[in-house]
Amino acid sequence: MKNIIILVSAMNLGGAQRVVSILCDHWPKNGYKVTLISTFTGKKTDHYKVNDQVALKSLRNNSILPKIKILNLIAKLTQLRKIILDENPDIIISFLTRVNVAAALATLGIKVSLIICERTWKPFNTLSNNFFWMYRILFRSVKSIIVQTDESRSWLDKHFSKINVDVIPNPISYPLPLQKGNKLDPNTVFPRDRNLILASGRLHKFKQFDLLMKAFCEIKDEHQNWDLVILGEGEERKNLENLLIDLKASNRIFLPGGVGNMSEWYQRADLFVLSSLVEGFPNVLLEAMSYELPCISFDCDTGPRDMIQDGLNGILINPQENEEGLSKAIKRVIIDEPFRIKISNNSAHIRDKYSVGSIMQKWNNVLDKY
Repeated sequence: MKNIIILVSAMNLGGAQRVVSILCDHWPKNGYKVTLISTFTGKKTDHYKVNDQVALKSLRNNSILPKIKILNLIAKLTQLRKIILDENPDIIISFLTRVNVAAALATLGIKVSLIICERTWKPFNTLSNNFFWMYRILFRSVKSIIVQTDESRSWLDKHFSKINVDVIPNPISYPLPLQKGNKLDPNTVFPRDRNLILASGRLHKFKQFDLLMKAFCEIKDEHQNWDLVILGEGEERKNLENLLIDLKASNRIFLPGGVGNMSEWYQRADLFVLSSLVEGFPNVLLEAMSYELPCISFDCDTGPRDMIQDGLNGILINPQENEEGLSKAIKRVIIDEPFRIKISNNSAHIRDKYSVGSIMQKWNNVLDKY
């Protein structure tokens, strides 16, 4: 029986956290012992349910000198190292760059197989490039780096040539299970005669929800029976609410917050839009396509192009076309019903290609190496 520790910052809403929840559900059923350690201590709310068979642990902040970051960091690394020594795992799997760095530091000198998971197409780009030399030294003992696309693997092969890299895309659960959070019923908010354009994600600048709102306003007067809904929470909420007032569109654009019943929203929506210019491997796009929603996305360096064949099962927009390209794409899907039906029907294969079963086999193949 393998003894596995999974490290993540917190189980708040996010793509990495959803993958962790799937791993935590799958591996105990295979007889593995799994411990989930949350490195973040704060007000973030856990969004994803975790299998009751998984042991949950979290790192505490230094209560004596909480504002001195370096002391808190040392204290947390000490806690993490003690847990690792006590648990004596066969494998540690960590998610996201800062947690990956902490995992590498905490396991120095400990005989354990460390696997780190990066989510951006240029891994480690959340930390300063000035420390790339440090990453190369720190991650020399890592058994594998898990990335989501071939482009990311090629980038890593170029910069970390002596480290094994495995490509494992995100799995898709269909139908999506209920999660923690608001269970807002879309059918009680929007009458059935209203068509919905849906977007979902953390309210952050790089998601470009402001651009989506502006693009929608370019065509909303021509298409009075279409509304835009953006689900999620984040630091950009106030700015987006102010923009909504400036656009005079509060009766057509809605920001109801995060929800735990995404399945109902995908079933209710008529079109899904991913407005980010930078993505790793977006879960929300996978989910929307699995529900056979017609989908529009910018052609990011990685992610959407692995799922969408432009004009066949969705629309990929040249990022240079920006707001204008997005509004044109939305308008095309709205007015061209045969095209909308075609790209919708052609999305169904996503469910098989990225099913939990097929993706978990890739994870199991990696574990079997160690």
